[in-house]
Amino acid sequence: MTASTSNVQARVRALREETIAAIEHRDQLAAEARRALIAAWEQRWICRNGCADALTGWGLEPPPGELTMSAVGQLSYTRIHADDDEARDEARHHVPDELFRPLPTVDGWPTRVIEVAPIPDGDDYPEAHPYRITVEVVLRTPITATSQAAAIDGAAALVNARLPELADADITLTGLAWEVYDAPDDLIHPAEPDPRPATVPVPDVGDDLTAVTAAHAAATEALAELRRKIRRRAIRALADDEIGGLYEETAERVEEFLHGLGLAGLPRAHHVTVTADLRLRVHTATSHEAYLAVRKTMRPTAARPSNAGAWKASGWLTGSTVRDDGRWLIGWRHEYELGLRGHTEPTDATAAGEALVRADLARTLAGTEHDLVDVTVAHVGYGIDEHLDPDTD
Repeated sequence: MTASTSNVQARVRALREETIAAIEHRDQLAAEARRALIAAWEQRWICRNGCADALTGWGLEPPPGELTMSAVGQLSYTRIHADDDEARDEARHHVPDELFRPLPTVDGWPTRVIEVAPIPDGDDYPEAHPYRITVEVVLRTPITATSQAAAIDGAAALVNARLPELADADITLTGLAWEVYDAPDDLIHPAEPDPRPATVPVPDVGDDLTAVTAAHAAATEALAELRRKIRRRAIRALADDEIGGLYEETAERVEEFLHGLGLAGLPRAHHVTVTADLRLRVHTATSHEAYLAVRKTMRPTAARPSNAGAWKASGWLTGSTVRDDGRWLIGWRHEYELGLRGHTEPTDATAAGEALVRADLARTLAGTEHDLVDVTVAHVGYGIDEHLDPDTD
């Protein structure tokens, strides 16, 4: 064996070990992410639809849901009636109460009478006779499961387990074929945006270095992609206000979720408000037209000039609209809520915030006669950024 061959074999072994480790890590991450998200749903921090959307978006099995299962079959039982007509009429509208005692979560009703047969040599009474009655019956029951197949198996197992008890009550159920009657959308129509299974098999590529290298790259990318998807979806849920509660508390929960999966926390920022008081001069025929023109110019905005800063801005009329030398003089207050990253001291953040606002006002009001009356800056606090971007954060 040459030194070159030995080096190649060593490299193949190392890559194979790293590939297996990446696959196992992805499997573990998938399992932990699913477990943590379902726990959040069970604690009512998120809704089931959000939980299902996230899991299916990650290529994982959706959370358990309640499916209403339905089956049509034959029910046979013995009853005593005065005559054939009474037996048939009763069979058309009712099923025995004994059916539901061992199956309290099951509902059922007859759809048609198949047979009403007197029992020969039965225990007759002067005014009543035993009949063996067979009807077509519909059964419905709720089943909690993660898929249609599991729900079908669960419904069948529920009823089959009680057949001996029903037989002791002289009741038989046969020919039941279970199907989904109603269920959450993700369980009726499973989303498959990522066909990759939750558990990725170790590729069998032999000792070819090129193939082993490709398998290694695929495994490490699969792990990285799942991490990105989890982080992006968690931040989107926070940014889009999908999770109820105060932002600070919700952000801490999201960060705890990410930390629990070994992912980085959320970005921190200085929270700064900048309030600008303005006087604008507008040439319009009426005061209402002047107000509309100013509102159009100073419309609410949201901007992310860089990864280090983002803001939301809105404004409102202050005082009355006054006619001034052929123009309308309008007082306006515009307030910016900024998240500024990368600053050590609050004073640095407030100075940067004021500079951003002044630059934005200069762009917005270019060509508009105005006076910048006053600018007020306040440092609100420092914490998880309130202006998160799922694609970059």
